[in-house]
Amino acid sequence: MPKQTFFNLPENKQQSLLEATRIEFSRAPLHEASISNIIKMCGISRGSFYQYFEDKEDAFYYLLKNHSKQRQETFIAYLKESEGDIFEATTRLFGLILEEFEKEENRSFFKHVFLNMNHKIQSTFTNGETEDKFLRYLNTIKEYIDQKQLNTEDEEELYHAIHLVRMLMFNNIIRHFAKGLSKEQAMKNFTIELNLLKRGISI
Repeated sequence: MPKQTFFNLPENKQQSLLEATRIEFSRAPLHEASISNIIKMCGISRGSFYQYFEDKEDAFYYLLKNHSKQRQETFIAYLKESEGDIFEATTRLFGLILEEFEKEENRSFFKHVFLNMNHKIQSTFTNGETEDKFLRYLNTIKEYIDQKQLNTEDEEELYHAIHLVRMLMFNNIIRHFAKGLSKEQAMKNFTIELNLLKRGISI
């Protein structure tokens, strides 16, 4: 999380710094990214950078958290529009994400994110940095899900069902980058797997 001095900056300067970090993390994965390039792009000193962030990891994970928050808000909006249909809402969200990846600046950033995945990146991206935070996320999401559409017997099974759908989407995003799949092929694979999950594979 950025230091308070970052939030004391005018909005335009905050955005300038975040854009510089996004560009650098689009150029290279976290472990190869350079603070020197970031400060050069936004015209600040190295000392100023450390007044705003602990290190480059701090800046990287803040970008990731912001993206995760935006996607959660979009997912909730899709759930409302689909009257609680988690399968339709997730399909729309996956389609939106694929569209975003068509833009080179987004594609490069998230390619580095997903192809250099570790537990912390996955947890940040999926709102699961802590058990409490993940449960809060699930409690928020379940309010908008039509649970009558799901064959779950209790709240614990509902949470696992939500988690399965999320992980299916997450894994298809990784496969999209790892195999260099087209947007159409990625959506086809995702739809097949989501439909299998929806109807079950046991006779």
